[in-house]
Amino acid sequence: MERPCWLLLAALGAGCATAPPPVAPTFTYAPPPGTRYVRTVRVVTETSLVGSPFRQKEEREFVWNVGFAQEGERTVVTHQLQRVALRINDAELLDGERVPGSGLSVELVVNREPRVVEVRGAEQAAAVLSSLLRPGMEQSSPDLITPEQLKELAVARFEMVVRDVVGHPTAPGSSWAAADPDPTVRTKTMTVDRLEPCGAARCARISAQYEVNPRAAARRAMRSAAAFLARNGVNPARAEVLDASMEYRDQLLLEPGTLVDHAASFSETARVTFAGPQGESIPVEFRSTLEQSSTFP
Repeated sequence: MERPCWLLLAALGAGCATAPPPVAPTFTYAPPPGTRYVRTVRVVTETSLVGSPFRQKEEREFVWNVGFAQEGERTVVTHQLQRVALRINDAELLDGERVPGSGLSVELVVNREPRVVEVRGAEQAAAVLSSLLRPGMEQSSPDLITPEQLKELAVARFEMVVRDVVGHPTAPGSSWAAADPDPTVRTKTMTVDRLEPCGAARCARISAQYEVNPRAAARRAMRSAAAFLARNGVNPARAEVLDASMEYRDQLLLEPGTLVDHAASFSETARVTFAGPQGESIPVEFRSTLEQSSTFP
């Protein structure tokens, strides 16, 4: 997968430092209260018939003002919406310039473990965002913006970043097994690829390698295929499947001593091959990517 250009921004300013700042020996969740930055999250889901011009693409983009505060022994991570965009096949469903007021925010309450123990504001945020859809779009695509999706964007990626690395060594070349709740994942291995400058700090670039359970992966791929077939008037129960597979790729860029994230990318690719009416192979690919980048003052 082609690396996004913004991943190169972490290298800017490297020539200004006379000595690299020290790096904590283990990954520690300790974002300083008062830390603020802007996080851009772009989610793209694309369905394609391999070898044909057919494409169906859904894009969601959220720009959040992120801030950290203490609430007793807990950390409150506030995501205040600055901009939102929603497109299907390049047609704009939600006008990104009509941003709601500053009161629209989602808060994560994180305990010392660290785990998210409470999510505040997702229902209200989803209601406001849904009201911004262009007329008629809420009926044709009722599940484009839901509280569950906002919680996933806010919580699942937090868990993925923090859960998989906290407490592990930060030295380049360090590698460890990480548990993953996804039943399609047989093993997941995290590796610290290198340390590199990221603004005034030093960040660890971490990648994840997956071994998937073939049967579970095929079932997951088929669920994606079933929705695709149903939308196109085909009964999924009558479609003959010749092959199915899943593939995952993750990469993180974060500060080892705080776990403040500077960039991340997550991708999931499902491939399903159907038998056509004449016995021909019809390969379909479902690709979902999440890319996020952070801009600091």
